[in-house]
Amino acid sequence: MKTYGINEDLDLVVVGAGPAGLAALHAAQEAGLNAVALDKGPVCSALMAHPTYMRWFSTFDKLELAGFPLVVSEKNPTRREYLKYCQTFVRYFGLRVVTYCTVSAMEPRSPGFTVRGRDLFNRTYAWNARNVIVATGFYDSPRRLGVPGEDLPHVAHYYTEGHRYAGHEVLVIGAGSSAAETALELYREGARVTVAMRGQGFQTKYWLEPDIENRIREGAIACHRGVDVVAIRPDEVELERHSGGRIVAPAEFVLALTGFVPDTSLLEAAGAAVDPETGKPVLTEALETTVPGMYVAGTLCAGKDANVVFVENGREHGPKIIADILNKRKDGAAS
Repeated sequence: MKTYGINEDLDLVVVGAGPAGLAALHAAQEAGLNAVALDKGPVCSALMAHPTYMRWFSTFDKLELAGFPLVVSEKNPTRREYLKYCQTFVRYFGLRVVTYCTVSAMEPRSPGFTVRGRDLFNRTYAWNARNVIVATGFYDSPRRLGVPGEDLPHVAHYYTEGHRYAGHEVLVIGAGSSAAETALELYREGARVTVAMRGQGFQTKYWLEPDIENRIREGAIACHRGVDVVAIRPDEVELERHSGGRIVAPAEFVLALTGFVPDTSLLEAAGAAVDPETGKPVLTEALETTVPGMYVAGTLCAGKDANVVFVENGREHGPKIIADILNKRKDGAAS
């Protein structure tokens, strides 16, 4: 694996090489800064956990980075098309991305930071940089149920494709867009689907709601509303009604699609303040944390409110941060 930036005096390390991180790295390079990005997997590793045949809700123009054309067959790119686009973006601009390197610490030093990471073989590396941008997103941190049996082998917090579940009893936990879309796709792939949700209705895209509700109404998909998961066992899940009483639902597979939570542990360990209620890092207008020189870009800015920052607006964070870094440099030189 290539380890760009070792033993260099870097201006910037970007932690995370998703769309927001790549946009920031490109902006840094365009500004003449010496910068690298680190990712614990390949480029855009978090996006690989999206469903295999997913098509983006956003149109191609809203997903382009730095005006680099995203040429696709339809206006809404597929997952595969967008992953290929991001790899092409890195190669075309010669961006320095260190892949398969997990960042373990960001230690303040004078000046800047020492960013420490380890590769697949647990070999350790360190980068020294004046500034750090954390763009790790939240898709790697599913919101856990915290019930017995959650770690059994037939339980997953991500959905990839329906083929593996065809002909089986599948319980989908959740009421968001991911749960609704997954339930519908599984039903059409030949799985016997049951949905369990805490509330009484889906919180999903307006065009999905009639489809999922009609399938439930006609009995094609079973649904338990107003329930909590109590325990997961081989072949079944125990649910507790909010109104009282328990239900045992058949489940050869369980998909707990209950959303994601931001992992701010890296920021907090480096001394950055995070609001305990919202999960949002405390940021300036320029997206700088309470630790000078440490910034946040992308969905991690939104904390637990995952419906506020997307690729569409997260791609704008990098240029804003780089402008702030350059202004500080200019002010420092002037003084």
